[in-house]
Amino acid sequence: MALYYKNVAVLAKTEVTYNVDPVPTGAANAILTKGAVPQPLLGNRVTRDLDRSTWGAQSEINTGPYVTVAFSVEVAGGGAAGTAPKYGPLLLACGMAETTNAGVSVVYSPASTALKSCTIYYFVDGQQHIIKGARGNVKISIQRGQIPTFDFEFTGLYTRPTAVANPALTLTSFQTPVAVTKTNTPTFSLHAYSAFCESMSVDYGNSIVYRNLIGSETVELTDRNVRGSVTIEAPAVGTKDYFAAAEAHSGITLSTIQLIHGLTAGNIVQLDGPKVQLGSPTISNSDGIVTYAMDTIYTANSSNDELVITVK
Repeated sequence: MALYYKNVAVLAKTEVTYNVDPVPTGAANAILTKGAVPQPLLGNRVTRDLDRSTWGAQSEINTGPYVTVAFSVEVAGGGAAGTAPKYGPLLLACGMAETTNAGVSVVYSPASTALKSCTIYYFVDGQQHIIKGARGNVKISIQRGQIPTFDFEFTGLYTRPTAVANPALTLTSFQTPVAVTKTNTPTFSLHAYSAFCESMSVDYGNSIVYRNLIGSETVELTDRNVRGSVTIEAPAVGTKDYFAAAEAHSGITLSTIQLIHGLTAGNIVQLDGPKVQLGSPTISNSDGIVTYAMDTIYTANSSNDELVITVK
């Protein structure tokens, strides 16, 4: 009998101990995803290369099976100010630290120590894939007139799939997102100037490594390099000179970026970068309007604060 591609369920829960299944449930740990794409059996393969008296292919041995899964989650709040969003375990497994300010906000900052992992259950029409020890990378996509997304890609340890019915999912904690518009995205500032933004993208650039050693099998997050891009309406040079800001030969200019998306407490997400370097502006035509597209490099102000996500 055929398996139907769209009959998908995703659960995720933070691991207390690495590679120990915390047993996520559909009632408590369901994730509202978009475009989930698993690769359920990857890994290095080696050919035996045996000497023999005939020609032809030889069998291969998988020397380290692992799993990847990618999906998007809509950028939205946790339902109440100070309540962690249900996608929080995914951010933690992407090298974030979580700080809760009761009744106010939940802050996700980049981390370099005490890194978390998660177990992900992926179901496709009655076939269950358990992905333990998962760590990954996250990108953020914000486009005018679109629903912004966190775009995740995880690598985890392989477990042979089993026949288990898709669980019932409780998704009521996921807030209905709002599109990127002047009203819904009230704040955007780039290098201390309120620019008119068409798009903003961020890639945390996590280095994810699968390691299979004698006595140890892990997925490690070993570094990050937060970069992205912005496209804005080109201001007059006398109003804001982004060419001067982008020049590096006379001294590197680092300044802030901030975006606030959402209006209602419990459904607001804020992005803050304290020291962002801009790449050279390139000119494009958008509806007959001149725009500047610039690469962005996110550097730390003190430590572990290159781009902070605040859910409030």
